[in-house]
Amino acid sequence: MKPFTLSRLAYAKLAAVAAGCLALQSARAVVLFNDGFNYALGGLNASDVSPAGASGNAWSSGSSHITVVSGDLTYSGLQDLGGNSIQDVWGVSAGSVVNTYTAQTSGSIFYSFLINCTTAPSASTYLTSLNPGTGAPNGSSDALQVDVSPSGAGFKVGLRTAGASITSASTVFSLDTTYLVVAEYTFGGTGSASLYLDPIPGGSQPTADVTLAGNSTVTSIADVGFKAQTTPTTGTFLLDNLIIGTTWADVTPIASPEPSTLALAGIGLLVAAGVRRLRR
Repeated sequence: MKPFTLSRLAYAKLAAVAAGCLALQSARAVVLFNDGFNYALGGLNASDVSPAGASGNAWSSGSSHITVVSGDLTYSGLQDLGGNSIQDVWGVSAGSVVNTYTAQTSGSIFYSFLINCTTAPSASTYLTSLNPGTGAPNGSSDALQVDVSPSGAGFKVGLRTAGASITSASTVFSLDTTYLVVAEYTFGGTGSASLYLDPIPGGSQPTADVTLAGNSTVTSIADVGFKAQTTPTTGTFLLDNLIIGTTWADVTPIASPEPSTLALAGIGLLVAAGVRRLRR
């Protein structure tokens, strides 16, 4: 009887640990938006609906020069959302596309995406932004804006928020190479924005490459948008793996199972072994 009683106790403890791990997982912040652009090739438009688990809303039809193209951008260690990618071509005509998610008015909002520049930008200006409502990328009034600028044979990535000027990070990126970009906006006081270039997926939040103070005019963020700039500004960009969330971990998920997932798997094996002992 003693081995039987001890085995049952061990089983109960393991089950309690598993339940605790699951509860911790459930307590994680919910991803607000993600998109791997698993759509038909051609214009990104209202027939393209982001995954229902994180928004489920359609893209607007605002530019014939922001299109879904074949090929999936990937980044070492980062969870891949699959699908295709989008191509944003500058130098033809201006236009923008947007998609929406649940409005955020406090705390922090994080936005990550992959970028591969195939033709360097000819000027320093905005590529993508986060805004309230359905506000399209619109320059200095944007709540949070990620910019690009020419730099020799490559390009730089910069940041702007309402009340601040464009500030580029010092890192020069090469053409035809995929990079991970993360932008953050924090509400409260005058608000602040931060930019992180090529962080390690699954790692802790690093020191920002750029940090800017705002001017308190940003009170809500509820969309993501891309801008196609008109002539004479040129440049071509591939973009993919959009993730928007309320924690750093939400937008930099690792490709392999998380430690808690591995722990649950191990617990499952131990529980199964305990059940077999009980049945004997």
